[in-house]
Amino acid sequence: MKQNSIFQIVSLMIVCGVLLLIQSCSSTSAIPEGEQLFTGLKKIKYVNYEPGVHADETMLEMESVLASAPTGAFMGSSYYRTPFPIRLWVWNAFANSKGGIGKWLAKSFGSKPKLLSQVNPLLRAQVAQQQLQKFGYFNGKVSFENVTEHNPKQAKIAYTVDMGHLWTLDTVSYKNFPLQTDSLIHNSMQETLLHKGDAFEVATLEAERLRIANLFRNHGYYYYEESDAKYLADTVNTPGKVQLRFQMVDSISERASHPWYIGKIAINFKKQFMESLDSSRSFRNLIINYNGKRPPLRAGVILSGVNLRSRKLYSYEDEDALKQRLQSLGLFSYTNLQFTPRDSSLNCDTLDVNLDLIFDKPYSFYIEGNAKGKTTGRVGPQLVMGLTKQNAFRGGEVLDISVNGSYEWQTAHQNEHSSSKMNSYEYGAAVSLTMPRLLTPWSLFVGSRKGVRRRRHHYYGVPSTTLKVATNILNRADYFKRHVVSGELTYEWANSETSRHSFTPLSISYQYMNDKTQAFDSLLSLNPYLQISMRDQFVPKMSYTYSYRSPSKYQNPITWSTTVSEASNILSGFYVLFGEKWNTTNKTMFKNPYAQFLKLETDFVKQWKVGESSTLVGHFNVGAIWSYGNATQAPYYEQFYVGGANSIRAFNVRSIGPGKYVPADGRFSYIDQTGDIKLLANLEYRPQLFGSLYGAIFLDAGNVWALHSDDARPGSTFALKDFARQIAVGTGIGLRYDIGMFVLRLDWGIGLHVPYQTEKSGFYNVSSFKNAQSIHLAIGYPF
Repeated sequence: MKQNSIFQIVSLMIVCGVLLLIQSCSSTSAIPEGEQLFTGLKKIKYVNYEPGVHADETMLEMESVLASAPTGAFMGSSYYRTPFPIRLWVWNAFANSKGGIGKWLAKSFGSKPKLLSQVNPLLRAQVAQQQLQKFGYFNGKVSFENVTEHNPKQAKIAYTVDMGHLWTLDTVSYKNFPLQTDSLIHNSMQETLLHKGDAFEVATLEAERLRIANLFRNHGYYYYEESDAKYLADTVNTPGKVQLRFQMVDSISERASHPWYIGKIAINFKKQFMESLDSSRSFRNLIINYNGKRPPLRAGVILSGVNLRSRKLYSYEDEDALKQRLQSLGLFSYTNLQFTPRDSSLNCDTLDVNLDLIFDKPYSFYIEGNAKGKTTGRVGPQLVMGLTKQNAFRGGEVLDISVNGSYEWQTAHQNEHSSSKMNSYEYGAAVSLTMPRLLTPWSLFVGSRKGVRRRRHHYYGVPSTTLKVATNILNRADYFKRHVVSGELTYEWANSETSRHSFTPLSISYQYMNDKTQAFDSLLSLNPYLQISMRDQFVPKMSYTYSYRSPSKYQNPITWSTTVSEASNILSGFYVLFGEKWNTTNKTMFKNPYAQFLKLETDFVKQWKVGESSTLVGHFNVGAIWSYGNATQAPYYEQFYVGGANSIRAFNVRSIGPGKYVPADGRFSYIDQTGDIKLLANLEYRPQLFGSLYGAIFLDAGNVWALHSDDARPGSTFALKDFARQIAVGTGIGLRYDIGMFVLRLDWGIGLHVPYQTEKSGFYNVSSFKNAQSIHLAIGYPF
């Protein structure tokens, strides 16, 4: 009662302070005489145009060119301002302060008002009019007027865009090209970007010029440049239409007029930039220069999957693929690729290749850490340390050895009925070897590289094979110590710039209990699902993951990944072949039962750029696991949970769900609050505060549910009619400091709604504000 009274008094003081600030500050108090505060744009008016896709694209360009966000813009909008421009009020209150504190407040937390004269609408209108012409509206006009608001010191800008007639292509021809290049053009006409009736716009003309240049360069014309051809446009013969002619210039160089072939390829392996090399090996037209007894890297690692070969026509795609492969390998701090004519004679058509490669440091050490905590609950640090060896066995392999550990403790927590300290820890180690190739059983005996080179037209990164073994020990003080030993084989590859695939044909883990207490045995006796999920068992798995990432040019990108995995279905199939029934439980593998399930999880992230340096990020995650056949419950490590630094940040890890279930004894919350179905949604606004410091305002929601009814966990199963009420909701604020190599994150989460029944009714049903907070310190963004 006393704490609630104090909280009410503090809240009242804060509200009064804000009201006093609003009353004493004005949005225009610091505006000089003769100036006006720019408060945004009126809706841009478009007249005299034919509706269509091209007109819509042109309008989007006009919105971009004429955009100008006012001070206190709502999420970077040029049209709307926040009703409480606090940063502007701070500036007006302290900008003229003579004291150091006042100046610091104005600089750090204030925002200088944008004046109408600073917007320069005349210049913006002129630029927009030039853009209209580039889109084919040669008669377009852009005008503006200043609109003074009720407060004479505030004004908006109203633009009017008169688009006029759209000029379109009437005919398109390609002239004055030599016979061989002319054939290339006509054989690729199905890919042309210029068609009769299309808008006559500069962007399309330049894109077609680039397409022709790449076409020639991919067929040996190394010295051909975009400027070697020009456009001639006739706008007189047909009113409102353009007769377009694309032709090669007369002054093209001799080198650019014929194709070139690849000659000798020299690869220079260095550790330092100015290092001289004293050893070499030759393989026909391939020369390897290095220091030492043998080359530090096999040449096949460099050229595998790349079509750049001696006696082959030069291709820009091959050059770009080699550059991308070198970058993807991650072995070099510097690369330089040069093509040089073999001699200076007029009939020379051979380019010798020189490739300088400087190795990066062979070893790297990394540390990853975060701290998790609840203001009245479990807190503790987490740490990962690792050592990486590049080019471990002269084949571009990456050997990674890491150890991890975490520790948490729980203080007295009234809401969880816990008054005794209960410490827990987790630690483990992992060793992985990643090879820059797909290492399959048949590739060990049959060389498939040649076939890959024939089929490859684009390069999307280095395919890789990863072998990994790991061990992990989880200790829950006074209850159990659980050990997991695992190994896996994973293939990763990409078939486009945006899509990646990961396939794990074999992943096997053995989970067993090292030690358990009588208290935990008592808990197991009351929870049949725990008896199965936490028993000693093998988990042989197979999984596939598809990942999509928008092209880097997208302003509002998305990332999406979906993983499908299964366990023990092949093994159970063999049991069926030998007469065992599919649904017979407790079949064994190496004298231990094994798990059997099908699991699906998908994760989606969408980003919206808000202004120049702020973003709005939406995140959605859903998953389900179905256990059948040999086991009725999924292994504990495979089940879903919510809460924590990357989930619902108002609650601790495994402290919500499943469904509306709440443990009678809070000490067991981290054990039995997992589920078979998961739903998580997040929305986070990340504004730039100043410099490398960003803020965050977030809203999190989600829960987990059980697929099967469980008497030990009443209310845990999924029911559509109870779905909305069983979504836990939390909000909060945070800080993100971008150091460059990583982002340091601090989040303060506040609970709004819990899925179980409390003494409070309505949406806000958190029993105590004190017990509805979590603080998380972590590395990196939550999603």
